[in-house]
Amino acid sequence: MKQAKWMVATLLILGVLTYLWGRAPDKLIIDTPATGPLTQVPAPTDCPLKGEGCEIAIDGVGSFLVSMPETVVPLEKMVFRVVPRGEAAKAIGQIRVDFEMIGMDMGINAYRLDRLADGTYREEVILPVCTTDRSDWRANLSIHSTAGAYLVRLPFSVDRSR
Repeated sequence: MKQAKWMVATLLILGVLTYLWGRAPDKLIIDTPATGPLTQVPAPTDCPLKGEGCEIAIDGVGSFLVSMPETVVPLEKMVFRVVPRGEAAKAIGQIRVDFEMIGMDMGINAYRLDRLADGTYREEVILPVCTTDRSDWRANLSIHSTAGAYLVRLPFSVDRSR
């Protein structure tokens, strides 16, 4: 009888945690580094994230080239890349990207980028599919360095009609 009570209690707790995580995942995942809060950096106004990439400058850290393929197909792997320029590469500890669809909750689409031997950060990512032909997204890029942690919100769109 004791085992049945423990099993019911465990399942109840797991059910409540699953419900809370599904309702408010941003409340459970805290991307605040030990050194302090994320400092938001404005994205460049003319940022061609898809294709050639976009140059991001962070005061006190350096500049970064952020890019993804010209054609993004939902549910297919693509490479998201961040290339630190100059001295910026030495100060970087971790880079993460979280994809957020504007106007619709598409779940958690967060990735930690791997550092390659040449100092480039990259990760194969997959965007979820949306029923509309065009969807607007934001790549929330967080860069953690010795100088602090920074957040850049980079808008882009995906057009499935092509």
